[in-house]
Amino acid sequence: MKESFAIAKSQLVRESSEITTEPDRKVSYVIRLFSDGPREYDFLLKILSLGRDGYWRNSILEKAEPKPGSAILDIACGTGLVTYSFARLGSYAVGIDVTREMLSRATQLREYRTSDVDFILARAENLPLRSEIFDASTISLALRNVSSQVETLSEMRRCTKQGRPVMSLDFARPKGRFFSPFYRFYIFKVLPTLGLFISRHWNIIFLYLANSIDKSRDPEKIKETMDSIGLSNSSIKRMTKGTTALVSGIK
Repeated sequence: MKESFAIAKSQLVRESSEITTEPDRKVSYVIRLFSDGPREYDFLLKILSLGRDGYWRNSILEKAEPKPGSAILDIACGTGLVTYSFARLGSYAVGIDVTREMLSRATQLREYRTSDVDFILARAENLPLRSEIFDASTISLALRNVSSQVETLSEMRRCTKQGRPVMSLDFARPKGRFFSPFYRFYIFKVLPTLGLFISRHWNIIFLYLANSIDKSRDPEKIKETMDSIGLSNSSIKRMTKGTTALVSGIK
């Protein structure tokens, strides 16, 4: 499996001369923030999602409709949760992340040895990949963290085949009169306090996540961006009382 994927990878990656740009201030901060604690990340994601992260990943899989042998691009893959989910369905997947420690953790997992996956250290705004290669492209819980959402989604679109989906799953601000105040209390008070029980670093991470969610663009704005870069039939699926949204469009 890994040998066959290595051959496929040689056809996916662009020439090294086309891989450019140094991380800017925001990217550098994100790298520093998530370089520590990759082992705890998956567990803390379950806390942050109230145990719904598996359901969110399944929503991505259902929207992508992967077939055995299809190629999947997973941006900001972290420890490879979504990447491996596609591999289990018979796809081969490329996980891209800007944080070396996250990718190192992903490749330490036992599943890496038996799955058709590979991981590449790169920025989402400038993917070292050829055009129109993938049957679906996704970015999960990370569009808030990139320096340019337009460039990131445009790169995902470039690498995706005609007629296939480009997807962004991310946190959103719920609008319910009663649930919204509870959610703000949870992410701004409960989670940072919980993080302190693990380490000061995780307290800082939870505070960053809370503020990034609070300042994030509405799913409607992300949909508008997808429309503006030429994706069609864009749609929004809100989940878990509006705390997350899957925004997708077709190239």
